[in-house]
Amino acid sequence: MLLVDDLLALPFKGLFGIFQKISEMADREFTDEAYIQGKLLEFQLLYEMDEIGEEEYDREAAEWEARLNAVRQAEEEVELARGEAVPGPEATGRGGAETETRRAA
Repeated sequence: MLLVDDLLALPFKGLFGIFQKISEMADREFTDEAYIQGKLLEFQLLYEMDEIGEEEYDREAAEWEARLNAVRQAEEEVELARGEAVPGPEATGRGGAETETRRAA
């Protein structure tokens, strides 16, 4: 009897696995900063090689940049919710006089 039950449940287990994989891929597309940066680079290369037009590049780049900004903002909100301090430019060594020198140049 258990063998029959397993055989009947097999298609549903397979569908569950497929849906789980789709969910993982969707989460990656919307939350993985490296993946989003890779897509931005891909569209930049396609544009530079004249594979896509300027309008398409602008549209796609704007969409992926918006996703990247949303991911970064969400990460920042999570860090703030945990009580972790988000370092400013001075704390990371990317601010102060060095930044002012670059701006003046």
